[in-house]
Amino acid sequence: MSIDRRALGVRLFPLLLMLLSLAVAGVAKAQIPGTAGGEAVGEAGVAQETDTGAAALARALIDVLRDDRARAAFVGELERIARAPGDAAAPAAGEAAEQAPAGSVVVGEATSLGRRVAVWTQEGAQTLAAWAVDLRDRLAVLPSTLQRAASAANLEVLVEALIDLALLIVATYAVFVTLRYAAKRLYRRMGRAAAEGGAVGKFLLVLGSIAVDATVVLVAWAAGYVIALVLLGSSGSIGIRQTLYLNAFLAVELVKVLVRAVLSPTTGDLRIVALKDAAARHLARWLNVLVAILGYGQLLVVPIVDASVSRLAGQAVDVAVSLLLLATATFLVLRHRRQVADWLVDADSGSARASLLRPLAGIWHVAVLAYLAALFLIVVTRPGGVLLPVLAASVKILAAVVAGVILTGALTRAMARGVRLPERVDRAMPGLERRLAGFVPRLLLVLRVLVFVAVVAFAVHTVGLVDMEAWFVSGLGAELFGRLAGALLILLLALLVWLALTSWIDYRLNPSGRRVATVRQQTLLTLLRNAATIAIVVVTAMFALSQLGLDIAPLIASAGVVGLAIGFGAQKLVQDIITGVFIQFENAINVGDVVTAGGTTGVVERLTIRSVSLRDVNGVFHIIPFSSVDMVSNFMRGFAFSVCDMGVAYREDLEEVRVAMFDAFEELRARDDMKPSIVGDMEWFGINAFADSAVIVRTRIKTRPGQQWNVGRAYNGIIKRIFDERGIEIPFPHQTLYFGEDKKGGAPPAHVRIEPEPKGATTGEAQPAVT
Repeated sequence: MSIDRRALGVRLFPLLLMLLSLAVAGVAKAQIPGTAGGEAVGEAGVAQETDTGAAALARALIDVLRDDRARAAFVGELERIARAPGDAAAPAAGEAAEQAPAGSVVVGEATSLGRRVAVWTQEGAQTLAAWAVDLRDRLAVLPSTLQRAASAANLEVLVEALIDLALLIVATYAVFVTLRYAAKRLYRRMGRAAAEGGAVGKFLLVLGSIAVDATVVLVAWAAGYVIALVLLGSSGSIGIRQTLYLNAFLAVELVKVLVRAVLSPTTGDLRIVALKDAAARHLARWLNVLVAILGYGQLLVVPIVDASVSRLAGQAVDVAVSLLLLATATFLVLRHRRQVADWLVDADSGSARASLLRPLAGIWHVAVLAYLAALFLIVVTRPGGVLLPVLAASVKILAAVVAGVILTGALTRAMARGVRLPERVDRAMPGLERRLAGFVPRLLLVLRVLVFVAVVAFAVHTVGLVDMEAWFVSGLGAELFGRLAGALLILLLALLVWLALTSWIDYRLNPSGRRVATVRQQTLLTLLRNAATIAIVVVTAMFALSQLGLDIAPLIASAGVVGLAIGFGAQKLVQDIITGVFIQFENAINVGDVVTAGGTTGVVERLTIRSVSLRDVNGVFHIIPFSSVDMVSNFMRGFAFSVCDMGVAYREDLEEVRVAMFDAFEELRARDDMKPSIVGDMEWFGINAFADSAVIVRTRIKTRPGQQWNVGRAYNGIIKRIFDERGIEIPFPHQTLYFGEDKKGGAPPAHVRIEPEPKGATTGEAQPAVT
């Protein structure tokens, strides 16, 4: 808030002169002999000799001096005018420095940081001491204030006001009680309906009961005005006292409507708070008493005393009413602290509430008593109707806290429940529920933090520490809020895009979908998901930082320099990535293929942009960077051949061998487990090589890709059996024993022992021979 110093000085100097004149007049009257005390005579003399304008100026000056901010501005303006150039009364800068008290700071003097801190702490200590002295003085005059309130309450004007309002009070409450009695039947019906219905129905019925109760109050209030205008007033006029009472009645009863809406003392089924009927009635009764003391005392009694007796008496009655309210509240807190503590830890009303409120069970009364003590200090140090605004602000803060607790509790329960998608959606996109379960709790946590910040900001704004509304509409507040909201919106949109993309990829990769993805599509979609995730993270970070006000141009330039340095320092990595990109474009490798890469043969289990992972026949897992792959051999493209190189003895008839191998193929193709794997007839290539002890003949069978090894193993088994049945020899290496010879060409003797033929031996079976 900006203060025009010159205008303030022009307006306050007459007030200062009036204050001085009042002081002089008071001192003069104090010197008059025969007075009963200088202060009393001074006040009487001032009251007689000053006109109405002087009294108004004096009251305005008192208001300025009571306000800390206005008093500080006033003192600062006086000091500035006192030090103004050309003022004969103002000393020079050097003289002021010499005449200034020790520890003070003269304007224009070069001061050190330590000195300024010392001055600040000195001023703070002096302010605190002045506040303590003021509190002591006000506590000292508190008995006299209460005495003035008691004397004001005994005046005839109060009795006259009560008699004047008695008929209106009786008539208004008679209408109100009649309407309330008629509405109780409706409340009971609503309670029975709420007991049988659900949560939404109960909420609507509670709102309906509040509307009916408020309507009863408004009708009684309107009836009171009609009675005052038609029956009690003359010519359709109404007195100010009657208006004060009717407005106080409306305010008090509307607050009681809120109390009844929460506690519902007559209908337990409409009760929002988990309380027993007896406790709800007891609490509602005492709350209504406190509301009546505050409402009728501040809105009816104080204005009547202020207008009919004196303003000082009105302030005294205001203090007395406030102290009565605080004393009653303190008595109730001390009397019922154990019952409230037991209710806070009661587990029957729900574990969520108990876990939230259980820590407050032992200290709730301490916090409430501290709050009541603060209200007592406010009432004593700042009399004059300040309690009602403070209580209104406290109610607003309490409502905000309760709303925040309810909202955060709902968010906490939502986080505990997790994310559950319909079975059909989860079956189509199996990874979506897992991703949502990972991100939704974090999003709800952010919302809880935002709720907490909003409640704290509202509380700070309500107590007047910071004007949040002015801050939000200011340039800084609007810009900061806009940047934060924009950054959060960018993050949310990026999350939605990432979820949509990954969910679509999961849907395409799902084997139970309508269109089953091919092996190549599975590989490319997996790479797309990884690359898109990296791209979304990088782009989102850049946009979010830019929205927050950071200049991302240096970041981009630095990223380029770092990328160039990495390109020179990690050439193998760059080569891996480039080779991997071209391999994927050429569709050379897919997950599930059997390939030979880098001298290793195995099944492809994982494929990234820079490496391929194979598992060989022994179960060993190999990670092969693409930079080390000179050639890729894929055994799974289109079709395959099972090549058989069979060795037979030199003495065998090749035509007989050919017929036997074709017979073996026909038997292989007739098998149910092999027939789907064979896609063509067997090809006969004839003699392929002459080995040391065998003639190698070659055949080839066309199979489906990946089935050539199964077909070859089954074919070899059938050939072995058929060759054995037909006496076709599959040769193996033979060894000739040479005993050597002497110089004359004679061989050394070889001792041969002939074993008799065992009984049952087959005639014609070849016998072992020894050379």
